[in-house]
Amino acid sequence: MSQPISGKNGFVKIGASVVAEVTRWTFTKQASSSRYASSATGGFKRSLPGVKSGRGEIQFKFDMAAASPLAEGAAVTLLLYLDATHCYTVPAIVTQFQVEVDIDSGDVIGGAARFDTDGAWTEPTLP
Repeated sequence: MSQPISGKNGFVKIGASVVAEVTRWTFTKQASSSRYASSATGGFKRSLPGVKSGRGEIQFKFDMAAASPLAEGAAVTLLLYLDATHCYTVPAIVTQFQVEVDIDSGDVIGGAARFDTDGAWTEPTLP
């Protein structure tokens, strides 16, 4: 019987480098479909699978001492780890980079980078 895993050991790498202090990441995969009806579909629509794409976001705590490889426009290969050993390998383009400073609360400076996939990705190998 399979057992769920905690996300507490997740992290993100670009190559061999761990990316900042990641607090959360998302990866949304999708496939387009082409829908049609014809004289052969008996009054129902059919769907055919189309191309796949993906997008996601990495949220992190900002580190002034480290240069970020998550610059807008950068082409990167993201390793999105679910835990210590299972990851998605995702060629991507960083489409947006955001930094959030809360002067009122003095909270730790955070940031987010959004990305779009750039070709085929590799799924994690699960037991």
